Amino acid sequence: MGSVSTEGRAIRFGVYEVDLAAGELRKRGRTVKLQGQPFQILAMLLRRPGEVVSREELQQALWPSGTFVEFEHGVNTAIRKIREALGDSAENPRFIETLPRKGYRFIAPVDGREIRESPRRGRAWVLALALCAALLGGLGVWSFMRTGTKPEAAPVPIPLTSFPGREGSPSFSPDGSQVAFAWQHEGQETRDICVKVIGLEETRCLTSGPADEHSPAWSPDGRYIAFIRDLGEEKGGIFLIPAIGGPERKVAEGRFPPWFRSRLAWHPGGRWLVTSIRRSASELSALFGISVESGDLLRLTSPIGWADEQGVVAPNGGAVAFSRCVEDQVCDIYVLEVSEDLRPKGEPRRITSFRDRVATAPAWTADSRAIVFTSGSRTNPSLWKVAVSGPGWKPGNPERMTFAGYSVWWPAVSRQGRLAYALFPKGVDIWRLELDASRPGTPSGGHGKPPLKLIPSTRVGHTPEYSPDGRRIAFGSDRSGNHEIWVANSDGSNVMQLTSFDGPYTAGPHWSPDGRSIAFASSAGGNGDVYIISLDGGKPKRLTTNASDDGPSAWSRDGKWICFYSDRTGEPQVWKVRAEGGGEVQVTRNG
Repeated sequence: MGSVSTEGRAIRFGVYEVDLAAGELRKRGRTVKLQGQPFQILAMLLRRPGEVVSREELQQALWPSGTFVEFEHGVNTAIRKIREALGDSAENPRFIETLPRKGYRFIAPVDGREIRESPRRGRAWVLALALCAALLGGLGVWSFMRTGTKPEAAPVPIPLTSFPGREGSPSFSPDGSQVAFAWQHEGQETRDICVKVIGLEETRCLTSGPADEHSPAWSPDGRYIAFIRDLGEEKGGIFLIPAIGGPERKVAEGRFPPWFRSRLAWHPGGRWLVTSIRRSASELSALFGISVESGDLLRLTSPIGWADEQGVVAPNGGAVAFSRCVEDQVCDIYVLEVSEDLRPKGEPRRITSFRDRVATAPAWTADSRAIVFTSGSRTNPSLWKVAVSGPGWKPGNPERMTFAGYSVWWPAVSRQGRLAYALFPKGVDIWRLELDASRPGTPSGGHGKPPLKLIPSTRVGHTPEYSPDGRRIAFGSDRSGNHEIWVANSDGSNVMQLTSFDGPYTAGPHWSPDGRSIAFASSAGGNGDVYIISLDGGKPKRLTTNASDDGPSAWSRDGKWICFYSDRTGEPQVWKVRAEGGGEVQVTRNG
C-alpha cells in the first residue's frame, strides 16, 4: 500500500488545514478525525487542486493489484468519510467533486505553506504506550508498542478481545501482562469481573453471580483484585478476590456513584483503597481512603456543588487525582497532595478548566508526571492528557490524544507505560413511521409501512424536526465528533452539517415558519442559550445571554418571536425573544 509524502507543508482551504507531515486534518485549529486511506486520498486531491484524480490513480497508489472489489468498496467509503469530515455533499459539493466513471477533483481554493514539525509529536511517553480498548458490540482491548524512531509514528490499536456485550473498567496487573475488566455478557443485565492475558485468547471470569459487579482494581503485589458489588437498596460493597480465583472477602459497604462514575484505586503501599462514597443519602459523594485491613474510612476531600469521584493515586504515592463536579455536566480534574500514609496535605489544586464539559476518569502515567483523562459530554468523551509537576502540582496545557477517537471511557496506565481504555461506538438512528391518514397522529400499524431507518449513523442522531414544507429535516448529531445541528432531505439524503461549535453541546433545532432559519440551543457560551442560524449557513446569532439555562421550544406563527424555556427566575418558565434579538419577555409565571 502506498503512503502520503510527509513533506513539510500544510495546505489550507476554507476553515480547514491539512498538515501533511503530521497526518492531521484540522478545523479552526481543532483536529478532525480522518486517518488511513481517507486522509491519503484527501492529500492526493489537495496536491493537485482543480485537476481530476482518476480512480485508476487512486487504485495504483493505495490498493495493490488484484484487489478490485476491495478498491471499489474502499474508495467509495473513503470519499464518504472525507465528505463527512468536511461537512461536504456529493450533490452540492464545496470541496470534492465527483466525475462519474472518471474520478474526483478538489474544487475549493487552496493555500500551501511551509511548516515546522510540531515538537510535541515526538514525546516519547506517547510512543511508548501500549493501548487497550474495550468495545461495545465487538469488545476488545487494544495494544500498541514503539515500532520505530520516527516521532510522527501514531499508535496503532490492536483488539485484544472481541466478546459480545459490554466491557469496561480495565485495570492492569502489576507486571502489565493481564487486564482485569467488567464484562456485561450479551443478554445479561449485570457485569462480572474477568481477567484476560494480553496476547492469549483465554479469558477467565472471577465472579458469576446475579449481582452487578464493576470497577476492578489490581493490588500492587498482584495477589488480589478489588471490585464493587451492588448490594441493593442503593448500597454497594467493596470485595477482594484472589487474582487466580478463590474465596472473596468484603472490605466495606457504602453508597457508591453509578457504575459508569465509580472507580477503585490502590495506594502503592497496599494498605488503602481510594474511592468515592456517600456516607448517607443526604451527603455528596466525596473521596475516602478505605483501610483494606479494617474497613475504616479516611476522608480525603469535601466536594463543592455536586461530587468528588474517580480518584486514583499517583504511582509514587504523592498525590491523588480526581474529578470534581460542580454540576452534573461541569467537572474538572483536581490533584490532592497526600503524605506517605494517605493523609491530605493542603487543599486540592485544579488541573483543568474546561468550564463547559466533563473532565473525568483520570489515570496517572507510570512516572507520575502526567495525567490521562476523558473530557467532553458524558455520552461522547475523548481522551486527553496533561503534564503536571511538583511541588504544587502545576499543570501544563491539556492536549487531546487524537488516535483514540471519541466515546472513550476508563483510561488506565500500567507501570510499563501501557494505556488501556474502553471505547463504546454507538448508533442512535433517526427513524420515520408512517401515520394512519384516516386517524391523524395514529401509527398505521399493520395497515401501513413498517418503521424506516431514515438517517442512520454509527453515532447519535436526535431531536429531528421537519421543515414547514416537509422537504427537509433538521436534527442534532455527534457524527462529526461533537454535537452539532445538521440538515437532510426528507428522504434522509444529502446530510449537511449546519453548525460548527466544535465541542459545546448543541441540540433542539426548530424551523422558522418560512423555513429559512433554524433556532436551537447550545452551551457555547458556558450555559444553555438560544441561537439562530440561516439555512444558508454562516455564523449563528446568539439571542439570549442570561446566566441561566435557556432553550428554544417554538416560533410564533408570524416568525417574529421565538419561545424558549428558562430557569433564570429560579424555576422553569416560558419566555420569548425577538428573532432579530432583544426584547426578552416572560410569558408564564406558574412554573
